[in-house]
Amino acid sequence: MAEAGERRVQTAGALGRDDDVERLRGKAMERIFNQLVEDKTVLRVFLLGKDYERLTIVTDFREEDEERFLVVDHPSGFTNVAARAEPWKLRFEFTGRDRLPYVFRTTGGEVAPEGLILPAPKFVERRQRRRSFRLEPPLGTKLYIGPEEEEIEAVVYNISVGGAFISLEREKERKPLLALDQKLRPLRIIFPDKEGPVRVNIKEAIVKRLERDLFSHQYKYALQFTQISKEDINLLERLIFKYQREYLRKSRLLDS
Repeated sequence: MAEAGERRVQTAGALGRDDDVERLRGKAMERIFNQLVEDKTVLRVFLLGKDYERLTIVTDFREEDEERFLVVDHPSGFTNVAARAEPWKLRFEFTGRDRLPYVFRTTGGEVAPEGLILPAPKFVERRQRRRSFRLEPPLGTKLYIGPEEEEIEAVVYNISVGGAFISLEREKERKPLLALDQKLRPLRIIFPDKEGPVRVNIKEAIVKRLERDLFSHQYKYALQFTQISKEDINLLERLIFKYQREYLRKSRLLDS
């Protein structure tokens, strides 16, 4: 039984599976797009049919001749990939102000100096379960397993509010040190920050998958966070959103 103020976290599989989906149209959809512009919300964009996924933002939502359009900031490397995929079929995912995941799709569009001009979709889907956005954390992020006097240090490859993908720092054995479905407790994640390290505490995690790298032969583990306090999960969410925005700013500077 989880203690008071503690949450048991369940991560969804592919977005949409076992989700309650609500389709937003008309004024409700307009409010969503206006919020995206106002908040500079980070979106994931996928070019369907191509191995392409990037981060971007919506910079404008406009209506011309009774047709509505989105203006999306140029995603990194989009022009070269999209030249071989016409008409564009795009899928966007983002987390709204309500902390729920949203999805919409568009077909067609054009490249303009201010960004990609895309026809607005007929509707936006809101999912009632949250999908964990996995993000590569800042260099130097560490995860520690077990009591501090016996802790095991791990490298973090990616992280979400529901789990992390790691390898053990000093694992040299031919057999994995962690087992499938093994429960780990407690855990600590240390994020480097300009104002000093930020610590997130995880009360319990479980090993959901393990695999071996073909080149380094090192074992890697997918962890699911199963017990975490409300305060720590809120902190982890804030950090992930912060790193998303920092990634977007850096990529826009590099591509300019």
